[in-house]
Amino acid sequence: MLWRDLKVWQVYGANTDVGKTIVSTILCRALQRRASQNGLLYLKPVSTGPQAEADDSHIRRHVPGIVSQCISQFSKPLSPHLAAQLDGDGSILASDHDIVRKVKDHLTKHSQAGGRYAILETAGGVLSPGPSGSVQADIYRPLRLPTLLIGDSKLGGIGTTISAFESLHIRGYDLDSLILFDDPQWGNYGYLEKHFARHDIPTIALPLPPARRQDPKDDEAILSDYYQKCAESSIMTGLVDLLQQKHFSRISKLTSMPSQADAVIWHPFRQHSIPHNIIAIDSAYGDHFQAYNQESDAALASPTPSNSGLTPLAAHAPPKSLLTPLFDASASWWTQGLGHGNPDVALTAAHAAGRYGHVMFAHAVHEPALDLSYNLLSTLQNPRLNRVFFTDNGSTGMEVAVKMALRASSIRYGWTKDEGNTPVAILGLKGSYHGDTIGVMNCSEPNVYNEKVDWHQPWGHWFEPPSLIMRKGKWELSIPGEMGPVESTQTFNSLDSIFDFTSRKEDAARYQAHIEATLTSLVRDQGKRFGALIMEPLLMGAGGMIFVDPLFQRTLISTIRSRPELIGPPVENNTDTSTADWSGLPVIADEVFTGLYRLGRASSSSFLSGPEDFGTPSASSPTQPPLPSSIAPDISVHAKLLTAGLLPLALTAASESIFRTFLSSSKTEALLHGHSYTAHPIGCMVANKALDEYGRMDNDGTWEKLKRPWSPTTTTGSTSSSPVYSFFPPALVTTLSHHPRLSGCFALGTVLVLKVASEGGGYNSSATASLQARLLTLLDSDGCGIHSRVLGDIIYFMTSLTTTPEQVERLSKTILQALDQE
Repeated sequence: MLWRDLKVWQVYGANTDVGKTIVSTILCRALQRRASQNGLLYLKPVSTGPQAEADDSHIRRHVPGIVSQCISQFSKPLSPHLAAQLDGDGSILASDHDIVRKVKDHLTKHSQAGGRYAILETAGGVLSPGPSGSVQADIYRPLRLPTLLIGDSKLGGIGTTISAFESLHIRGYDLDSLILFDDPQWGNYGYLEKHFARHDIPTIALPLPPARRQDPKDDEAILSDYYQKCAESSIMTGLVDLLQQKHFSRISKLTSMPSQADAVIWHPFRQHSIPHNIIAIDSAYGDHFQAYNQESDAALASPTPSNSGLTPLAAHAPPKSLLTPLFDASASWWTQGLGHGNPDVALTAAHAAGRYGHVMFAHAVHEPALDLSYNLLSTLQNPRLNRVFFTDNGSTGMEVAVKMALRASSIRYGWTKDEGNTPVAILGLKGSYHGDTIGVMNCSEPNVYNEKVDWHQPWGHWFEPPSLIMRKGKWELSIPGEMGPVESTQTFNSLDSIFDFTSRKEDAARYQAHIEATLTSLVRDQGKRFGALIMEPLLMGAGGMIFVDPLFQRTLISTIRSRPELIGPPVENNTDTSTADWSGLPVIADEVFTGLYRLGRASSSSFLSGPEDFGTPSASSPTQPPLPSSIAPDISVHAKLLTAGLLPLALTAASESIFRTFLSSSKTEALLHGHSYTAHPIGCMVANKALDEYGRMDNDGTWEKLKRPWSPTTTTGSTSSSPVYSFFPPALVTTLSHHPRLSGCFALGTVLVLKVASEGGGYNSSATASLQARLLTLLDSDGCGIHSRVLGDIIYFMTSLTTTPEQVERLSKTILQALDQE
């Protein structure tokens, strides 16, 4: 939260009993000298012990006229988590969400009342627990208020103070100043001043408070005199000046970022000749950005002056925070898994940075990379995969996958790249997207992403896939005209029935006939050569969020594997029966977007399997049993969710038979691909943390409440152990499917896709522009908007894997409200 006029600081202590309330009192007195009546707020969110000894009462006694309040006061003088348990008073706010929301309410009301300053004092130390048991540094992190740390001036205080700072720093707090008492006996101030100077953090020393007097009146009097002298001292005057300067500098930097970015940054996927609102993201936590939107900044508005030339008072809107929490509905380009600013992920990354930094990976190994290789293979449960290759992002991971597959096919079928004018191409699906590097651009048909690229050469054939969408409460399957004389549509009553492959034998036969006829024409009649089958399982992302009929993808794989003669001349069977050799073509699963639980399962390829393929479900994963070898890909690529959304890393997993293709006595036959930061330890260690957390949530019932509404009344296409479900409830999807502003919708896993009704579709459509803009400023009950991304006439919403059902409900209500206002 950040206002132009209201300046707020949060006071943390390096430990308990370091003088937080004493320093807060001095600060309040110093600020009161600059504030108008009722212009200063002291807020204690959580306090324990008798009311007579409460810190807000102490402040009221020594800073007359101040607004001093406490949100949650527990009677027992214990750590808040114990005090809350023993009190057992349900009327006292105890949850993290409720306390933070109440803090927001107090600060907002204070700002609207014309307040100029606020001090928020925490309880105990930085990592002391709150009433819920969460540590305080995590409870208040969504606010990310400028912080003052009260150092420990006693023996041992140097270490506790530095440790407290690092705990705040690693969580993304900005420390404006360190304040402590100058106790010459221990010399902590001198040491800490030098230490914090290296971090550009000023250290302020205050004189020691007077010793406690036995007579309460004497004690109050001498303490009041101490407060007055400190508050009026040049030290405090300088500190307040510094804090105000930092406040205004922060605002200046934040509000100028959009224009400065416009002058120097070449943004991805932006046509710079078209004016565009740039959102400045100050920080992010959980599911939300804290963002500055210049279009909603009242200070930049131009109200019409009256006839006298003065702006009427009514034209001045109530002061609003410059920062608005926005739900990250693109999951930051599909990467978020454990939420922004996750402290466990941050600590994991810091540990790896401290242990390794970055180290060479060629002809070397480190523990995080080795663990991650085994971890990924265990997570995927694909019996074909047993080799892992490291790259830096999804696009390069796919480049490696294509290199692997084309080499394997060329060697098996005896093809050379210099043979005639027929390149070895790929089979894929129309609407695909595999990245922006040249090689994988060539693996997609000409489209908006590659048609302007000079070197683009579309090498392949792309089937137009049957696709699914819900309209007016029914699932509609659109079968393209290339599969028959005319385009046709089928309907399904439930999502589960779409995956009931045993009852869709006619569809499978139709698909197989089309695939066989197409391949016969391409290979036998036209002489084309194909070296790989590449697919995004179930959901094609950047090409327009296309929900592909899983039966078609399943049939495509099974047809090519069962009839390899459609691809090339007969070859000798693999003599190594210990590995699952590929047949027909190596199958590449591009799970960069759809894998690692984005759609609800560890591997999105598992959606291409029916219950008849699984046999006995594995107890190790209630969501995804082991993949059957008949459908499992030979190569799969994983990124985005791999590192929980923290930093780039990709893994290309391959079968042993693919790996052995590159074995030779010549080094030139090796897979010559790599980059300087290959298998960087920070990313590997974070990825291990992410996979472990995903697996834990998959097994401990974290998502059970989200799955329950999707559970079929009878077992058909999905077993009870492998449900097809979404974080967005079916009732919402059905309601949206009837909305007049939409021509269809669907939800899978963490993804909700809306197709906006428009005359012209595709990437160039602007049908979603007004809805996207409205969602930025339409706030929910928590005061949060929605930051979304669009793909032409498609607008989509994506959660992280830690998004709660309550948050999904708020998000859903806002989406419906925005559509109703269109």
